[in-house]
Amino acid sequence: MGSNALFTEDELDLIRSQPALPPPPGVASNFDNPLNNNKLAIAVIAVCMALTAFFVLIRAYTRIRYMKRVKLEDYIGLVALPFFIAGTWILGSIPRDPGFLVHQWDIRVGDLEGFIYDYVLITILYCVALMLIKASILLEWVHLFVGTSGTAFYWICHVMIWSNCCLYVTTIITINFTCSPRERIWRRYIPGTCINIDAFNLFITAFHLVFDLLMLLLPHRVIWKLSLSTQQKIGISTVFSVGVVTCACAAGRVVSAVMMGSSPDSTYAYSRHLLWGLAEITTTELIFCVPAAPLMLRYPSLLHRIHEFLQSKMPTLSPRENISSNSSQHRTQPKASRREAPINEYPWMDENSDGHLTELELVRSRDGHAKNPYQEQSEQFQRGILRTTEIAITTSEDSEFGGEDVQKPKHPQAWLDC
Repeated sequence: MGSNALFTEDELDLIRSQPALPPPPGVASNFDNPLNNNKLAIAVIAVCMALTAFFVLIRAYTRIRYMKRVKLEDYIGLVALPFFIAGTWILGSIPRDPGFLVHQWDIRVGDLEGFIYDYVLITILYCVALMLIKASILLEWVHLFVGTSGTAFYWICHVMIWSNCCLYVTTIITINFTCSPRERIWRRYIPGTCINIDAFNLFITAFHLVFDLLMLLLPHRVIWKLSLSTQQKIGISTVFSVGVVTCACAAGRVVSAVMMGSSPDSTYAYSRHLLWGLAEITTTELIFCVPAAPLMLRYPSLLHRIHEFLQSKMPTLSPRENISSNSSQHRTQPKASRREAPINEYPWMDENSDGHLTELELVRSRDGHAKNPYQEQSEQFQRGILRTTEIAITTSEDSEFGGEDVQKPKHPQAWLDC
């Protein structure tokens, strides 16, 4: 039976125009411009959405680009994403009406109806998302850390998966049927009965906290038994320690659930509960996605390729600018050159070989004009060869660089002296 069948339109309008809670003594209700903390809520929503989108893209990129395979947990995590986005979208509409962290005596009964309806809907969507994400995390850990299906870790993960699903399904059913008739959940002025939802919230949030603590400790027990160095174990444990933040957010939800049961100011207490829930689901998404980030660092990233592309498109110096820059470089660094390589880079090269030759600089003639030595040499070559000298060169490989002294055959090399 709906509220329209119990009350006339005038009675409904009168009820919905009343304060949702009597104000404390000496305090007047402010319906037009109530005190709120919408800026904090919007900042938290924006940060959570940005972090989730960033790390979800990293996981998707590494799975498709590098690993080139998608597993069951990836599909389950993908199904969870729309529920998270839908819940956060509804959460983002609350600052417009009635507002975040607004005291209940500063809003009307009609505004409270919309707030509680949104709260129930967001909670259901987040429960579905958390159920799917946590199942994905545990399935991935089974694939990462378990070689066979008979280990204790395997059975612990599967028991936790099914316990997690049962927990969230029970939560969704309970929230949907808290009151009879169901409409009384958000319209408390309708006659009917309701269970003690505050006690249920406290129990379920405490159970979530215990579950998150078990998920935090579970992979570390396996990591520290691996045949790796201590430094490697610390690095892997750090990647799987994002759950510490999730446990902190779950503890925040427990505190807010306690305050929900002890305070009649529902809109203020429920607002904090929703923000802690958003933080918990965001950090749970990070637990699922962050382990893929180190894989991306092992290969050239997309940003690195963009940087190389932009660098290749930068305009190069003209030949005249290039010659002048080389001349200034030789003046500041007399014996250094961009063509010169360290000796230890080419240990087989003789110290006087052409591998250490520098480019010739422009020289000035007596009349003050700069001349190119290569051009001047070619002009002299046109007059003919004046003298040749034959030099026999013997090279050997040093045993320090992986071989015995081997005598190379002598070979003549003609040098031109002009």
